[in-house]
Amino acid sequence: MDNKPNHHTMAMKPMGFANIAGTVFAPIYPVIAEQILTSCSIRAGAALDLGCGPGHLATALAVRSDLVIRAMDISPDMIRICGERVNETGLCGRVIPVHGDVSAIPFPSGSFDLVVSRGSWFFWEDLSLGLSEAYRVLRPGGIAYIGGGFGNSALKREIIAAMKEKEPGFEEGMKDRIRSMPQERVEKALDSAGITNYSIINDETGYWVRMVRS
Repeated sequence: MDNKPNHHTMAMKPMGFANIAGTVFAPIYPVIAEQILTSCSIRAGAALDLGCGPGHLATALAVRSDLVIRAMDISPDMIRICGERVNETGLCGRVIPVHGDVSAIPFPSGSFDLVVSRGSWFFWEDLSLGLSEAYRVLRPGGIAYIGGGFGNSALKREIIAAMKEKEPGFEEGMKDRIRSMPQERVEKALDSAGITNYSIINDETGYWVRMVRS
Protein backbone atom coordinates (compact mmCIF):
# COMPACT_ATOMS: atom_id res chain seq x y z
CA MET A 1 0.00 0.00 0.00
CA ASP A 2 1.26 3.48 -0.81
CA ASN A 3 1.71 5.57 2.30
CA LYS A 4 -0.12 8.61 1.03
CA PRO A 5 -2.79 10.72 2.78
CA ASN A 6 -6.32 9.73 1.84
CA HIS A 7 -7.41 13.12 0.47
CA HIS A 8 -8.95 13.61 -2.95
CA THR A 9 -8.43 17.35 -3.15
CA MET A 10 -5.76 19.90 -2.33
CA ALA A 11 -4.63 20.01 1.29
CA MET A 12 -6.51 23.16 2.26
CA LYS A 13 -9.89 24.00 3.75
CA PRO A 14 -12.81 23.19 1.41
CA MET A 15 -13.96 26.78 0.97
CA GLY A 16 -10.41 27.94 0.27
CA PHE A 17 -9.95 25.28 -2.35
CA ALA A 18 -13.36 26.01 -3.87
CA ASN A 19 -12.56 29.73 -4.11
CA ILE A 20 -9.23 29.10 -5.82
CA ALA A 21 -10.75 26.52 -8.19
CA GLY A 22 -13.41 29.03 -9.17
CA THR A 23 -11.00 31.94 -9.71
CA VAL A 24 -7.29 31.31 -10.32
CA PHE A 25 -7.78 27.81 -11.71
CA ALA A 26 -11.04 28.50 -13.54
CA PRO A 27 -9.51 28.87 -17.05
CA ILE A 28 -7.97 25.39 -17.07
CA TYR A 29 -11.12 23.30 -16.73
CA PRO A 30 -12.70 24.01 -20.14
CA VAL A 31 -9.32 23.38 -21.80
CA ILE A 32 -8.73 20.09 -19.97
CA ALA A 33 -12.31 18.96 -20.53
CA GLU A 34 -12.00 19.46 -24.29
CA GLN A 35 -8.62 17.71 -24.34
CA ILE A 36 -10.10 14.68 -22.56
CA LEU A 37 -13.20 14.52 -24.76
CA THR A 38 -11.12 14.84 -27.93
CA SER A 39 -8.52 12.28 -26.84
CA CYS A 40 -11.11 9.72 -25.77
CA SER A 41 -13.70 10.40 -28.51
CA ILE A 42 -16.43 9.93 -25.92
CA ARG A 43 -19.12 12.62 -25.72
CA ALA A 44 -22.18 10.64 -24.62
CA GLY A 45 -23.00 8.01 -22.03
CA ALA A 46 -22.02 7.83 -18.37
CA ALA A 47 -18.92 9.38 -16.83
CA LEU A 48 -17.31 9.52 -13.39
CA ASP A 49 -15.07 12.28 -12.02
CA LEU A 50 -12.95 10.95 -9.15
CA GLY A 51 -11.94 13.49 -6.52
CA CYS A 52 -14.21 16.04 -8.13
CA GLY A 53 -13.72 18.77 -5.52
CA PRO A 54 -16.07 21.69 -6.23
CA GLY A 55 -17.06 20.11 -9.57
CA HIS A 56 -15.42 22.43 -12.07
CA LEU A 57 -14.06 19.68 -14.34
CA ALA A 58 -17.31 17.70 -14.15
CA THR A 59 -19.40 20.72 -15.13
CA ALA A 60 -16.97 21.66 -17.92
CA LEU A 61 -17.30 18.14 -19.33
CA ALA A 62 -21.08 18.30 -19.13
CA VAL A 63 -21.24 21.63 -20.98
CA ARG A 64 -19.13 20.23 -23.83
CA SER A 65 -20.80 16.83 -24.19
CA ASP A 66 -23.96 14.82 -23.69
CA LEU A 67 -22.44 12.85 -20.82
CA VAL A 68 -24.21 12.28 -17.52
CA ILE A 69 -21.46 12.66 -14.94
CA ARG A 70 -21.21 11.35 -11.38
CA ALA A 71 -18.95 13.75 -9.50
CA MET A 72 -17.41 11.81 -6.60
CA ASP A 73 -15.35 13.04 -3.66
CA ILE A 74 -14.36 11.67 -0.25
CA SER A 75 -15.11 15.02 1.39
CA PRO A 76 -18.76 15.68 2.33
CA ASP A 77 -17.98 19.41 2.27
CA MET A 78 -16.78 19.17 -1.33
CA ILE A 79 -19.89 17.23 -2.31
CA ARG A 80 -22.05 19.96 -0.79
CA ILE A 81 -20.09 22.69 -2.61
CA CYS A 82 -20.24 20.69 -5.84
CA GLY A 83 -24.01 20.39 -5.47
CA GLU A 84 -24.27 24.16 -5.10
CA ARG A 85 -22.20 24.63 -8.25
CA VAL A 86 -24.37 22.18 -10.18
CA ASN A 87 -27.48 24.12 -9.18
CA GLU A 88 -25.88 27.44 -10.10
CA THR A 89 -24.83 26.19 -13.54
CA GLY A 90 -28.23 24.64 -14.32
CA LEU A 91 -26.75 21.16 -14.76
CA CYS A 92 -28.96 19.25 -12.35
CA GLY A 93 -29.41 15.72 -13.66
CA ARG A 94 -26.34 16.05 -15.86
CA VAL A 95 -23.79 16.30 -13.02
CA ILE A 96 -24.68 14.24 -9.94
CA PRO A 97 -22.55 14.65 -6.79
CA VAL A 98 -21.71 11.39 -5.02
CA HIS A 99 -19.85 10.77 -1.78
CA GLY A 100 -17.30 7.98 -2.14
CA ASP A 101 -13.72 6.79 -1.79
CA VAL A 102 -11.55 5.86 -4.76
CA SER A 103 -10.36 2.77 -2.89
CA ALA A 104 -13.91 1.38 -3.02
CA ILE A 105 -15.84 3.18 -5.77
CA PRO A 106 -19.55 2.74 -4.95
CA PHE A 107 -20.64 1.61 -8.41
CA PRO A 108 -20.85 -1.81 -10.06
CA SER A 109 -18.20 -2.97 -12.50
CA GLY A 110 -18.75 -1.74 -16.04
CA SER A 111 -20.80 1.33 -15.07
CA PHE A 112 -19.03 4.09 -17.03
CA ASP A 113 -17.90 4.96 -20.52
CA LEU A 114 -15.44 7.55 -19.20
CA VAL A 115 -13.63 7.97 -15.88
CA VAL A 116 -11.61 11.14 -15.25
CA SER A 117 -9.65 12.64 -12.42
CA ARG A 118 -7.50 15.75 -12.22
CA GLY A 119 -5.10 16.19 -9.35
CA SER A 120 -6.55 13.66 -6.91
CA TRP A 121 -4.22 10.71 -7.54
CA PHE A 122 -1.40 12.45 -5.69
CA PHE A 123 -3.44 11.98 -2.51
CA TRP A 124 -4.77 8.46 -2.97
CA GLU A 125 -3.86 6.16 -0.11
CA ASP A 126 -3.14 3.27 -2.49
CA LEU A 127 -2.33 4.22 -6.09
CA SER A 128 -2.62 0.69 -7.48
CA LEU A 129 -5.99 0.14 -5.82
CA GLY A 130 -7.30 3.49 -7.06
CA LEU A 131 -6.26 2.75 -10.63
CA SER A 132 -7.72 -0.75 -10.35
CA GLU A 133 -11.04 0.64 -9.14
CA ALA A 134 -11.12 3.25 -11.91
CA TYR A 135 -10.48 0.47 -14.45
CA ARG A 136 -13.06 -1.85 -12.84
CA VAL A 137 -15.96 0.54 -13.26
CA LEU A 138 -15.22 1.12 -16.96
CA ARG A 139 -17.39 -0.56 -19.55
CA PRO A 140 -15.61 -2.59 -22.27
CA GLY A 141 -14.04 -0.01 -24.56
CA GLY A 142 -14.35 2.66 -21.90
CA ILE A 143 -11.47 4.99 -21.14
CA ALA A 144 -10.03 6.41 -17.93
CA TYR A 145 -8.02 9.65 -18.08
CA ILE A 146 -6.32 10.23 -14.76
CA GLY A 147 -3.52 12.57 -13.70
CA GLY A 148 -2.94 16.27 -13.46
CA GLY A 149 -2.17 19.31 -15.54
CA PHE A 150 -2.99 22.89 -16.41
CA GLY A 151 -4.10 22.44 -20.03
CA ASN A 152 -1.13 24.15 -21.65
CA SER A 153 2.15 25.87 -20.83
CA ALA A 154 0.75 29.41 -20.90
CA LEU A 155 -2.00 28.60 -18.40
CA LYS A 156 0.49 26.81 -16.19
CA ARG A 157 2.75 29.86 -16.06
CA GLU A 158 -0.16 32.19 -15.33
CA ILE A 159 -1.53 30.03 -12.51
CA ILE A 160 1.83 29.45 -10.86
CA ALA A 161 2.50 33.20 -10.89
CA ALA A 162 -0.93 33.98 -9.41
CA MET A 163 -0.71 31.23 -6.79
CA LYS A 164 2.77 32.24 -5.65
CA GLU A 165 1.31 35.60 -4.63
CA LYS A 166 -1.28 33.81 -2.50
CA GLU A 167 0.87 30.92 -1.27
CA PRO A 168 4.64 31.39 -1.59
CA GLY A 169 5.20 27.63 -1.24
CA PHE A 170 2.74 26.66 -3.97
CA GLU A 171 5.24 25.96 -6.73
CA GLU A 172 7.51 23.85 -4.54
CA GLY A 173 4.51 21.92 -3.23
CA MET A 174 3.41 21.25 -6.79
CA LYS A 175 6.89 20.01 -7.68
CA ASP A 176 6.92 17.78 -4.61
CA ARG A 177 3.66 16.16 -5.71
CA ILE A 178 5.03 15.54 -9.20
CA ARG A 179 8.24 14.09 -7.77
CA SER A 180 6.12 11.74 -5.64
CA MET A 181 4.64 10.25 -8.83
CA PRO A 182 7.55 9.18 -11.06
CA GLN A 183 6.67 7.14 -14.12
CA GLU A 184 8.27 4.06 -12.56
CA ARG A 185 5.84 4.26 -9.65
CA VAL A 186 2.86 4.65 -11.96
CA GLU A 187 3.93 1.72 -14.14
CA LYS A 188 4.49 -0.45 -11.07
CA ALA A 189 1.00 0.41 -9.77
CA LEU A 190 -0.57 -0.40 -13.15
CA ASP A 191 1.31 -3.68 -13.32
CA SER A 192 0.19 -4.55 -9.78
CA ALA A 193 -3.41 -3.82 -10.82
CA GLY A 194 -3.06 -6.07 -13.88
CA ILE A 195 -3.70 -3.17 -16.27
CA THR A 196 -1.79 -3.46 -19.54
CA ASN A 197 -3.77 -1.39 -22.03
CA TYR A 198 -2.59 2.09 -21.12
CA SER A 199 -0.47 5.00 -22.26
CA ILE A 200 1.29 7.69 -20.24
CA ILE A 201 1.04 11.28 -21.43
CA ASN A 202 3.68 13.71 -20.20
CA ASP A 203 3.65 16.91 -22.23
CA GLU A 204 2.47 20.51 -21.95
CA THR A 205 -1.10 19.31 -21.24
CA GLY A 206 0.13 17.65 -18.04
CA TYR A 207 0.95 14.22 -16.70
CA TRP A 208 -1.80 11.68 -17.35
CA VAL A 209 -2.48 7.97 -17.58
CA ARG A 210 -4.97 6.91 -20.24
CA MET A 211 -6.38 3.42 -19.61
CA VAL A 212 -8.65 1.55 -22.05
CA ARG A 213 -10.87 -1.26 -20.74
CA SER A 214 -10.44 -4.43 -22.76
